[in-house]
Amino acid sequence: MSSSGLFTELKQHPWILALVLIAHIVVALLLGLNLVSDDNTPMPKVQKHNIINAVAVDAKKYDEQKKKQQQVVKKKVEEKKTAEKKKQLALKKQQEAEKKAKEKKALEKKHKQEVKKKELALAKKKEADRLKKEKLAKAEIVKAKAKKEKERKQREKIAAEKKRKIEEDRQRRAEEKAEFERALLEEERHEEEARKQAVRAARLHTQREQYVLHIAQKVEKNWLRPVSTISGQSCDVIVTQTMSGDVIDVRVQSCASDNAFQRSVERAVRKASPLPLPPDPELFDREIYFKFKPHI
Repeated sequence: MSSSGLFTELKQHPWILALVLIAHIVVALLLGLNLVSDDNTPMPKVQKHNIINAVAVDAKKYDEQKKKQQQVVKKKVEEKKTAEKKKQLALKKQQEAEKKAKEKKALEKKHKQEVKKKELALAKKKEADRLKKEKLAKAEIVKAKAKKEKERKQREKIAAEKKRKIEEDRQRRAEEKAEFERALLEEERHEEEARKQAVRAARLHTQREQYVLHIAQKVEKNWLRPVSTISGQSCDVIVTQTMSGDVIDVRVQSCASDNAFQRSVERAVRKASPLPLPPDPELFDREIYFKFKPHI
């Protein structure tokens, strides 16, 4: 073993160094005792290479021990693997046996179910045959009763038919009279409804004209006359508004005037926001049209 390998081994296994130091201390103690017992006896000189050889010997013993330990561990691992394989094989055999037992039990259960199913089907067939016979017997009885009942109903039907015709004639005359009276009342109701609608339409038309007039008047109050405006100028105004009268958009068209007049009309409409509300919610429109013709 080289000196570099020795020092590497000492670094990896510091307990070897400790063992060497202890050996040195023991040697020193022995030497001290020899000096005390015999002062004339010359003290032997400790050779450095002896210490290195001792360390090398100890390292070799350590390697051998370590190798033996590894072999022991390897043997235990192999024994453990062998035991695990045996255990798995035994478990596998047990599982296969349980599987076969379950399959056998399932087959037996299936066979019992099939036998029971056949017995149940046979019992159902016998019961169905018995019920069929009973049904046929009852059907014959019912058929005879039905024939008698049919004859009785036929007689009653002829008598009822005569009575029905008499009642129909009476009811028809009563219905014709009632229908005539309803027609008269309906005609009177339509006439009254038409009159009311005409009155309401006329009222709404008047109210709408007043509503639009109020809007035009409020716009005119907020209008500032441009210097270039002359008498007789006018514009068609279309205003888009909200339910509360707030102005959303203004369109000015068909103006018999210059641009300054148009812009002044648009500003007046926006300034008049919110516009007056209609007296009747039915008169409300999102778009209101009116002709703006200020009194100059």
